[in-house]
Amino acid sequence: MENKKSLNAKRLTKRQVQELIESEERLHEEFTEFFEETYSTGYKNQPQVYELSNDRFLFVFDPKGISIPGRGDIYAKEYFLRMIQWTQNVREDYSNGHGSSVAHWFYYSKHRVQLVNKIDELIDELVRCLDISHDQLDFSYKSLDILSSKAEDYGSEKIQAELYDNLVAYVGEVIRRRVKGHWIVREDYPGCEYPIVSVNQGVLMPVNVVWQELGGLEPMNLRKEAANEVRRFSLRYR
Repeated sequence: MENKKSLNAKRLTKRQVQELIESEERLHEEFTEFFEETYSTGYKNQPQVYELSNDRFLFVFDPKGISIPGRGDIYAKEYFLRMIQWTQNVREDYSNGHGSSVAHWFYYSKHRVQLVNKIDELIDELVRCLDISHDQLDFSYKSLDILSSKAEDYGSEKIQAELYDNLVAYVGEVIRRRVKGHWIVREDYPGCEYPIVSVNQGVLMPVNVVWQELGGLEPMNLRKEAANEVRRFSLRYR
């Protein structure tokens, strides 16, 4: 488990973990059970979760594990609950066969390959649903900050169910205009075709950008991920 958002600057040692447990021993049985995993090899990973004072949780790596047994991290309650929801979503996506960006978008998409013919219509719908003015959505990177904030308020699950295509359309247009590309449908996965932005025999994937931000642990940041997609393209094809 990542510890970059933990409240402790460095991962806690086994001794520090034990001292915390002894002073505030409140094993959270439900969350402990949630994080248990049995791998195909038969190995069972059994981390532990303790509820601490001041709305904090202590995540302890499996005391009998191989890499960092018994060490731990402390998380704020709000972030930890978000991490649990993220873990649950990832498990469900993979078990249902849509763990990749393309498979995930294809599963939730209302328009699928017709998206490339409905860009303006989808952006108009996005403006109405998220209560954004057309002036704010000027296809700049800055506009992606506004869109990220509005989408976060709307809720990632609602966006996923209702406005997935709309986000792909707008993010794709921002990217397309920046690299002077054009929309095409990629058909390398028969039965799971998807929209991309093509330029100079290279491709950029707005589907990847939206998928990364919808499924992330952090608040949505479409600007950052769109810029990363353009940067990766520039390094590879230019």
